[in-house]
Amino acid sequence: MNIIVVGAGRVGYTVAEVLSSSHDIMMVERDAAKAEVVKNQLNISVLHDDGANPKVLRNAISRHKADTVIATTAADDENLFICMMCKRIDPGIKTIARVRNPDYYIETSADGKEGVDQLIKPELTSADKIATLALLENAIDYESIESLNLSIAIFEVTKHNPGVENRVPLTLDIPANTGIVAIYRGDQVITDVETTELHLGDRIFVLGDYGGLEAFNEMMGVRRRAKEFVILGGGITGAHVAGILESKKRYVKLIEPDPERCKKLVRDFSSVIVVNGDIVDPHLLKNENIGRADAVIALSHKDETNLLACHMAIKLGSPKIIARYSLMDYEDIFEFTGIRTVIGYHRVVANEITKTMVSDEESVLRMKNPEEVFFTSDVGMRSKLLGARLGDVGLPPGVRIACIVRDGSPVFPKLDTQFLDGDKLLVYAHGANMAKLGKILGNKMDLGV
Repeated sequence: MNIIVVGAGRVGYTVAEVLSSSHDIMMVERDAAKAEVVKNQLNISVLHDDGANPKVLRNAISRHKADTVIATTAADDENLFICMMCKRIDPGIKTIARVRNPDYYIETSADGKEGVDQLIKPELTSADKIATLALLENAIDYESIESLNLSIAIFEVTKHNPGVENRVPLTLDIPANTGIVAIYRGDQVITDVETTELHLGDRIFVLGDYGGLEAFNEMMGVRRRAKEFVILGGGITGAHVAGILESKKRYVKLIEPDPERCKKLVRDFSSVIVVNGDIVDPHLLKNENIGRADAVIALSHKDETNLLACHMAIKLGSPKIIARYSLMDYEDIFEFTGIRTVIGYHRVVANEITKTMVSDEESVLRMKNPEEVFFTSDVGMRSKLLGARLGDVGLPPGVRIACIVRDGSPVFPKLDTQFLDGDKLLVYAHGANMAKLGKILGNKMDLGV
């Protein structure tokens, strides 16, 4: 597919990086320095010009023979204009716009409106993810797979999970609508999970529907039910998170430094307590008793501010801390300092693009580790799995069939589960022999991840 990405900021760069492995990408960027960075770091064509100029768009679409245009500039109105102009130039072209401000969430062609085929809403997606993590006490990461009505969560074994530590999954009362995909232990990834003894600090990769993940969270043991939350930063994402938690009848306090923003937030909510103040002022944070909250969520626009606020929350005794970061370099910094639940803006964008533009057979999620892939594969006449039982299949090391979608419903396979024609498999692989796996599945394993 020939794709034009307009805007080489963090979002545009991530979009181009994700898609360039399996599509022909052209980047259009008006800023010379940003255009040069993309040209030097990504194997794509770069056009240094104004992507909001109709003449430039017309020439780019013609030159690149574009099938799709993705507008990712910093301005929502500009992104919508670019998509609408592209539709006027070529009504058959697919258009996708990145939109931050909810005021710009317009109806798309899926709703019968012309102009924009799809909106990518990283702020709203981030808010959904953060609110879910806040409510799952033992979870440190979460992603949804809407196309399969499934989700994944990473649960960490801590000293507060005595019923799980030093036990093997076979002896646990694992909810029927969930399955353990892998166990992360330091840098090690374990896929032979049933007989692996769980240790303190292990991270358990679990797949299931949301109800199943809630049940898994309960199974691990909940020391303190999550009822009180403090959100540091009342921007778009912070306001979305507050709204979600308020709808769940939770107690929410939101601290925001901008007095005008605070006035708007007070009007928007009925029960959220809005406090005007500096989110890194230690006296304010102490006076607001953030250490008593079940989770502190740092969502300012500056990574440095979020990092400092998190350290203060740790010092004040907060049991769970969730932080957002924008720059990729900050991922390791947050985790190195002991903050386990961190949400990378670029990862949210990458997964939204993966779900939108990369076929299921290539990848359903953009994994953190480049050696990990998570994809679907159909069982058909070419598959060696057809008619076989899981326990009789010699899968390559590092491969796990996490789930079977059969007649629209998930089946979490056991050793005696038989594969049937038409089954859709959700397959996880880490450092595996993909050529050998491809022969078993009957697929050409050319994953665009």
